[in-house]
Amino acid sequence: MEPSRICHGSALTQEAKLFTNQRLNSEKFVVSAKVASALFSSVQDHHVLNCMFENAAGGAGSSNLHVPNQDHEVLDGSPVIVAADTDDDNPAGQRSRVGSSNKASRKNCKPMFKVTFNMDFSHEETLLFNYLFFEGHPMEDTMVRMRECRVTRRHIETLIPGRLIDGRVVEMVAMRNTCSIQHLNHPYFWCLPPRFAEDVSKGLLVDELIETYLPFWVKPSRFLNRIFIPVEDIFFHWYCIVVDFADKTVYHLDSYPDPNMIADRESLIRNMVERLHDLMTYPDYGPLRAFTPTDLRECPIRRGYSAAAWVISWLDPEGMFNALEISGVLDDSTLRGRTTVSLAGGPFNATGSLVKMWAKQWQRLGISRK
Repeated sequence: MEPSRICHGSALTQEAKLFTNQRLNSEKFVVSAKVASALFSSVQDHHVLNCMFENAAGGAGSSNLHVPNQDHEVLDGSPVIVAADTDDDNPAGQRSRVGSSNKASRKNCKPMFKVTFNMDFSHEETLLFNYLFFEGHPMEDTMVRMRECRVTRRHIETLIPGRLIDGRVVEMVAMRNTCSIQHLNHPYFWCLPPRFAEDVSKGLLVDELIETYLPFWVKPSRFLNRIFIPVEDIFFHWYCIVVDFADKTVYHLDSYPDPNMIADRESLIRNMVERLHDLMTYPDYGPLRAFTPTDLRECPIRRGYSAAAWVISWLDPEGMFNALEISGVLDDSTLRGRTTVSLAGGPFNATGSLVKMWAKQWQRLGISRK
């Protein structure tokens, strides 16, 4: 809103106009500072903060704050957040990141995945879940970012029941679990990303694997219990490898144990176990290599049931894997819903506070929930 719309020509004196301009700029700066504080708490990037404060000080004709996206750039036609203390939240030619500015189109939006009682969400988690699975949002917005891994809304929507889960979601689950043990001097499990199996199948040398996976993914430990490795096979088929040190067993958890493919899969499994042994006995691993089981290469392989949803379930750091029950019935919908919220709303998502802010803004728009 420009000062001229308030002053109405000669209706105010010169002193009153000056006071009005100063007050508008002050109020605008307060709004900008609040949004900047919320963003900076989750996105530690001075460039984002500087962009916001430069916009706030841009003059009386700039009445709205445009927040850059996570990649620190605003592309033509990309949605933006509009934060202002007026009712004009969607100026002409601009769209809100939380969805279309057309109220009629919002009324036609539907939830693609609904919260169930078994998900046991809090109010904030329910709001976040509904925001992620309602129609009408930009599909390429980054919803989860951990280190070099990013998951967009398009990837998140593969968690809708009945859809094939995207590999990036499985990798992000492994990333979340690995982030959760970084504070431990001796982690009790490792959770490797799907690309570990790809690197082993390509024949990468041990020193190349060390450079890629040590010390984040493969953190030296004296009290290692299990190693989890999700593997993506052909045609979006997933199976899971669990190396159990207590049982001295390698579990091959697979929902499609085709006799024609079992031999190749278990050959890859054996190669991965051998590479793990090489990693844990390599000089760069440090003095803890002395605690590596000498018979790791000879561990027998035991088969069980698995699928992408089961893989995510067994990758849970809270001990969902049970060697005595490696087959059974899984509440697929509940698992997919909880996985979504744990990734987007969890403490390791660098954009978590920003996504939660978008969800609250989306709620304030009053989008109907059918």
